[in-house]
Amino acid sequence: MALRPICWVTMKPDEFLDDARLRKEILQHIMSGKYRITKHASEQQKHRKIDLRDTLYVLKTGVHEKAKTLLVDSVWKYAIKGKTEDFQEVRVIVAFSNELIIITVMDV
Repeated sequence: MALRPICWVTMKPDEFLDDARLRKEILQHIMSGKYRITKHASEQQKHRKIDLRDTLYVLKTGVHEKAKTLLVDSVWKYAIKGKTEDFQEVRVIVAFSNELIIITVMDV
C-alpha cells in the first residue's frame, strides 16, 4: 500500500478546538471513514497489542488532555486519553488535515 502525503491544515494558536468541537470533529471523521493512521501509530499499536478498534474506541469515548495537546509547526496535535474495552489505559495523539490523522498510540 502506497503512503499518501499528509496535507496538514495549518492553524493559528487561537484556532484550538474546544472539547465539544473536538469531540464532534473526531466522531464525524470516524463515522464518515475519513481517518488515517500513520505508519508510526500502526507500529506502536502492534508493539502495545492495541488494534484499530481499540484506538477508535478510545477516540470515541476518551477525554481531551489539554495539558498534552500541543501546537507544533502550526498544527494542533490533540491528546485523547481513555480506556480500551479491555480497560487498558491509552493516549492517542491526533491532528486534522482533510482527514483525522492518528499520529501515535501509547500506554499511559
